[in-house]
Order: sequence, then C-alpha cells, then structure tokens
Amino acid sequence: MSEYIRNPFNRNQRLYNQATFKGVSLWKQHSPYIEEGLNALHSTIKRALDDHPRTLAVRFDLKVPVAGMPVSAKSPIERFIGSVQERINTKIKQKQREGKRWHRCNVRYVQKVEQTPDAVHEHYHVVLFVNNDMFMRVGHLGPGDNSELAIIIREAWHNVVDVSECTTECLIHGTTPSYYRLHGPLNSFDPDHQKAFRHFSYLCKEKTTLYRRGRPAFTTSRK
Repeated sequence: MSEYIRNPFNRNQRLYNQATFKGVSLWKQHSPYIEEGLNALHSTIKRALDDHPRTLAVRFDLKVPVAGMPVSAKSPIERFIGSVQERINTKIKQKQREGKRWHRCNVRYVQKVEQTPDAVHEHYHVVLFVNNDMFMRVGHLGPGDNSELAIIIREAWHNVVDVSECTTECLIHGTTPSYYRLHGPLNSFDPDHQKAFRHFSYLCKEKTTLYRRGRPAFTTSRK
C-alpha cells in the first residue's frame, strides 16, 4: 500500500499507513490513520507544552445518555470544553480571593466523535491538556473519583447532556492509563512523549469515524 491515499469518505484528507509518525511508532492495528489528524494532535501537544512546560494530559471517553441530549447550535464538545474552562477559572478566582497560591491554566483538547453501526448515539474520545502545577492527577474519572479535575470533568459533561449529578449512568470513562505527566518542550525522543502520542493517536484512526456535513469528526483547540 502506498504511503498516502485519499480518504474515500473525505477527499480533503489523506490516509497514513506508515509505522511511525515524526519519529513515534503507531499502533499497526489501527491503521490507516488520517494524516491531518496526526498533524493536529502533534501541534496541540506542542502548544500545550510551550504554554505549560509541566502538562497533565488526560485521556477519557464521553458517552451520550440513553435518552439523548439537548440540541444546540454549538457542538457538545465546544460546550463541554467551555464549561471545563469556566469551572477552572472559578477555582482560580476562589484561590485568589482566599490568598492561596494559584496557577494559570489554559485548557487545550483533542477530540474525535465516533459511532459504531449498532450504536444509537455517538461517543466522544477526548484528550484534555491542563497545567500539571494546578492539577496533579486524576483517577478513573467515573463515580467515586474525587480528584479535583475529575469532578470538574463530570460536572461539565453532565451539564452538557442535561443529567443530574446523581445519574446512575456512567457517562465518563478514563482509559488505561488515564493520564500522562509531560514535561516540555515536545521531544520525539522523550519516552513519555512517545507513549502519550502513541496512546492519543487512536483518535486519528479512520475506522469508525462519524462523517457528518458541517460537523467535523476530529477537532482540536484553535490556539
């Protein structure tokens, strides 16, 4: 198979079949990847590390409730990220008022929406990048994970899909591992950077991509 093939479902995209990308090995079983997604993922990680030299990168999946979710002009992910940033800003202002030490925190993300043939609703694969000086870790992100960032993520998604915090549906799932601590700048020879990029490259695979007019399946932070 040649290195580049146009994506038959989106002729503006190229499929990537090589074993490595920018010096990092990829999962062979998830090939082909969408090249534009790999480039966007790489750029987002670089921007995150340039802004926060100590970055916590959190990988998780978001599910839609069985009953569905409210319709909005904005995509669910846009609303989710906005809600996460708003909650973080509130935490920072609270620390400032109390005279406690605080750290700025600009949220960045990469997300991929997918839908399997037998699924009623789509689901979202997400990587969230935050300042590791503010958030040290997360757990499994599901009910019972009381880490500060996990609570913010759950509250933000529950708000987007309009469900109670007491819902019995488990709508947020952390992966294994659920986070990486990355030290900048981005370096393809750094073992932690390699592991993280390889893990996150799952979002760039072509298989199960949900193609919808006007709603790109793969998006990242703009800055």
